[in-house]
Amino acid sequence: MMEMRNLVKEKIAANGYALGAFVASSSSMNCEILGLNGLDFVMIDCEHAETNMESIVQMCRASEMYGMAPLVRVYDPDDGPRMSRMLDVGVHGVMAPLVGTSEQAQNVVNFTKYAPLGKRGANGGRGPRWGAYDNYIQASNTATLSIAQCESLEGLKNIEKIAATPGLDVIFIGTGDLSLEMGVTFKADSAANHTTSNHELAAAVDHILKICQDNHVIPGIVTASAEDAARRIKQGFQFVTCMNDLGFFRSRTNQHIQTVRELVKD
Repeated sequence: MMEMRNLVKEKIAANGYALGAFVASSSSMNCEILGLNGLDFVMIDCEHAETNMESIVQMCRASEMYGMAPLVRVYDPDDGPRMSRMLDVGVHGVMAPLVGTSEQAQNVVNFTKYAPLGKRGANGGRGPRWGAYDNYIQASNTATLSIAQCESLEGLKNIEKIAATPGLDVIFIGTGDLSLEMGVTFKADSAANHTTSNHELAAAVDHILKICQDNHVIPGIVTASAEDAARRIKQGFQFVTCMNDLGFFRSRTNQHIQTVRELVKD
């Protein structure tokens, strides 16, 4: 008997948090390496990266080999059918960016959950393993992650209503776009120190965290370094990304190359 599982919630129950990475490379091999290294989930990025459906299927397979959950971030928070399609091919959850209203949050739930929580249509694709999951329809509402990304002033203003949306599992803070809307300058490759040094932004992050906790919604956040990720987990965030695969590859290869060049000079 095959049963659908929520690997992220299992990791949170066991460790108190789940650690993940954005994968913008469309690379199933990168997913496999991250799974081999013990990461809890990957967020396949379809908002800022071009990843086709066949690549997503291969990335799902590579992730599942190591018990790592494949999730996906879609491009448009209002494109519900696209969210459902992602689940049909086997991702374990969907994140919608720029969710600013409770109506948009409900739309995410509508297309990622079955009735009575949502309106997702039943299917027999890779998601339910072509009917091999005996409990797919019954378990999917619990096992599938519905994630709203809060990264705008509108989302911050409406965060209490968004968090109260039945069926919404995670609210994920996008500190980059939120910083831009709040007029906070930062470097894209920075260690995200501005998220704690700027009092207004830090207060916004704290507020969203508390609203999530009050509504029993998993609080999530993007981080830019191992130290930042650890700090956020200790703060109470339970769904944390600690890298982007291409950004990490660029920075670490640059570091390695420059170290070699400096050693040659000695």
